[in-house]
Amino acid sequence: MREIQLYNTLSGKKEKFEPLDPSHVKLYACGVTVYDDCHIGHAMQAIYFDVIRSYLEYIGYKVTYVRNYTDVDDKIIKRSQDRGITPKALVDEIIASSERDMQGLGVRPATHEPRVSESIPEIIDIIKDLEKNGYAYSTSEGDVYYRVRKKADYGKLSNRKTEELQSGTRDLVKGDKEDELDFALWKKDDVEGASWDSPWGRGRPGWHIECSAMAKMYLGKSFDIHGGGRDLVFPHHENEIAQSEAANSCAYSTYWMHSGLLTINKTKMSKSLGNQILTSKFLQRFPGEVLRLAYLQNHYTSNVDFSEQVFRSAAQRLLYFYETMRELDIIAQAVTGPVALLSDHKPKDLIEAFHREMTNDFGTVGALRDILIAFRKANELRKGKKSPAQAHTAQAYTEVFRELFGVFGMLQAAPESFIQSLKSKIVSDLGIEESKIESLIADRKAARDAKDWARGDELRKELTEMGIELMDGPEGTRWTILWKEEV
Repeated sequence: MREIQLYNTLSGKKEKFEPLDPSHVKLYACGVTVYDDCHIGHAMQAIYFDVIRSYLEYIGYKVTYVRNYTDVDDKIIKRSQDRGITPKALVDEIIASSERDMQGLGVRPATHEPRVSESIPEIIDIIKDLEKNGYAYSTSEGDVYYRVRKKADYGKLSNRKTEELQSGTRDLVKGDKEDELDFALWKKDDVEGASWDSPWGRGRPGWHIECSAMAKMYLGKSFDIHGGGRDLVFPHHENEIAQSEAANSCAYSTYWMHSGLLTINKTKMSKSLGNQILTSKFLQRFPGEVLRLAYLQNHYTSNVDFSEQVFRSAAQRLLYFYETMRELDIIAQAVTGPVALLSDHKPKDLIEAFHREMTNDFGTVGALRDILIAFRKANELRKGKKSPAQAHTAQAYTEVFRELFGVFGMLQAAPESFIQSLKSKIVSDLGIEESKIESLIADRKAARDAKDWARGDELRKELTEMGIELMDGPEGTRWTILWKEEV
C-alpha cells in the first residue's frame, strides 16, 4: 500500500493514514435528507467521496463505504403533508430520483445505503446505552436528551469550548430539559408513518443519533474515515462523536474529512434566490462527467464557485480529452508486434505523478494538471510521422489515460459516440444550431471544390467567430468547439 497523507479535521493537520485494519478501509459519509430532489451541491460531496473510495481501491484497499439516507425529518413530514401523501411515499420517490442522479453522475452505489427508518432498533439501543452510562435523560414530555456538559472533551472536532456554545441544534428549549446545550436523542411524536414505539413512548429519533447508529451497524464501534460537508462539522458531527464515544466507551472515527461548500456566482445556492441547480436539470444539459471534471479541478476541501463559464469550460475540456483519445485510438490501430516507444515519450511516468498528487490528501487538482500536460504531449503524435513506434506510443498513452481517469470515473465511454453527443449539447447550450454549422461546412466545401479559396476562408472565419474550429483531413472536414487550454 502507498502511504497517504490526509487532512484530519479532528487534529487540524495532515496525518499519515493508518486504517485500523491495514488492508480494509471503513468509510462513512453523511447522505442526503430525502425531502426534495438533489441539487449539484449534494452532487459535490457524492463525487468527491466516490473518487476517494475509488483511489483507495485502486491502490489495493478493500473499502466498505456507507452512505445513508435520512428519511426521518421535520422537512419530510411537512413536505409529505403539503402534498397529501405519506412520508414513505415521498421518501421512496426522492430516493429513486437520487439514485437516477447518482447513476447519471457516474457515482457508484455505496456498499451499504441504510435508511434511518430501517435502523430504529439500533438507534434505541444506543440511547439506552447512553442512559445507562449517565449521558442521557428523559423528560416528562417523552423526549430524551444528551447531557453535553458531561462529555469533558465536547467541542474537540469544531474546536469550540462548551461555555461558548449556543445550542446549535434543531430543538427548542422546553419543559424539563436540563440545559440549553443538550440536544435531542429522541423526540416525542405520533405522526403516522414517521414515529415508532420506544421505552420513552412513541416518537422518532433526533438528528444526530441516526448516523451514529447506522455507522455502528455496518462499520462497528470504531472505524477509519467519517466524511461530509464542512457545514456538518458543528453541530452534527460534533454530536455524533459525543454520543458514540459516550455510548461505546471507545473512539468513534479516526479521521474526519470535510468537503468545501458550493456557491453560484459567489452567492449561496438557494431556492429563494432562484439560483438552485437540480442535478437532474444539469444532466439534461451536460453528461455527468462534465460536473465531475468541474469539481475535481478543485481540491475537495476547497469552497467551489460555479458559473456558466465554469460549466462550459469543463465541457470543452472534456471534449478535448475525448477527441484526443479518439485520435490516439486511430493511431494505435497500426500496432503490430512489440516495438519500443518513441524515446521522448514516457506515458507510464504519469502514473507515478498521479500517485504523488493523490497520496497528498487526494490532490485531484495536481493530478489533473499533470494529466493535461501529458495530453498535450500525446497530441504531438497526431502530427508526427507514422511508424510502429508511434502506434505503440499512442496505445501506451490510451492505456494510461483510461486507467487513471477510471479512478475519476471519467473517459471510459467509446470516444466517437460520446464526442458527437457532447458536441451537440455544447452547441445547443451556446445557442448555436448544429444544422447551421453543417450548412456552413457544406458551403465551404463547395467553395473549395470551385477553387474559390477566398470564399472558403471567409466561411472558416465565420465558423471561428461562432466558436467552431475546423479540421480538414483525408476523410473530409470535422468540426469541434474552440477551447483555450489553461493549466
